[in-house]
Amino acid sequence: MTISSSIVDDFTDKIAIKVITGLNNFDIKKITKMTQAGEIAKATYMDIAADISIIHELQSNSTIPICVSAVSSKKLVQCQQAGAQILEIGNYDAFYEQGRLFSSKEIIEISKDTRNLSPRTALCVTIPHILCIEEQIQLAQDLKNIGVDIIQTEGRSTGFSKNGDLSGVIQKAASTCSSTYAISQNSNIPIISASGISALTTPISFLYGASCVGIGNNIRQLNNITSMVMYIYEVKTAIECNRNKKQNITHSIKTSNITLNSISSRVRV
Repeated sequence: MTISSSIVDDFTDKIAIKVITGLNNFDIKKITKMTQAGEIAKATYMDIAADISIIHELQSNSTIPICVSAVSSKKLVQCQQAGAQILEIGNYDAFYEQGRLFSSKEIIEISKDTRNLSPRTALCVTIPHILCIEEQIQLAQDLKNIGVDIIQTEGRSTGFSKNGDLSGVIQKAASTCSSTYAISQNSNIPIISASGISALTTPISFLYGASCVGIGNNIRQLNNITSMVMYIYEVKTAIECNRNKKQNITHSIKTSNITLNSISSRVRV
């Protein structure tokens, strides 16, 4: 499996964060902003649409590792050849909106094709939340048996809109956290919790067995790099607090090593 040591270390230590720009997001300006924020805030890696031109653009301005997401093994392998370190089958939100659902059988076939075409590249597969928990567990086990390296759980976050409401924030992450817990209890494959994850629910994900959290929609809604960096930092702070580090950490950019001036100095115009 070809993957950078920094990603392996973060997964091993269960502190990994990936920033998701979106499977159907081809807005290079927005993607570039999110990538700059991810690099400044020291996210583990970026998850972008499977598009070679976007990969080349990010590689010319950033050193942060890149993962590409798609449901086509051909697209994924083309992106691997262009420099993507992780291939991911998912994310499905855009397809759900079109009424397109994925069965376990279909996901296994795409996974087999991708693994056969690219046997040494790290492969992640998203488990559809539409499957019952028993099916999700079985699918995770089947995927591990065919050589999948990482599993990602998802939830029904697109169905909630209670911005700023505590119950809404928890509700957004409930499905993916539940799946994370169930799969982690029945398999030792590394798990990414994604869909509706925030600084509040990140500790729950790791407590339930995740090795990484995926954050995307909450960052995409922000307008500037500074705000994006601060949001990622909030998630990192939540992880540090959850690990019971003996230091005075508060959820404020003012107490971090990242200052507004240092962010501004690193933002590329």
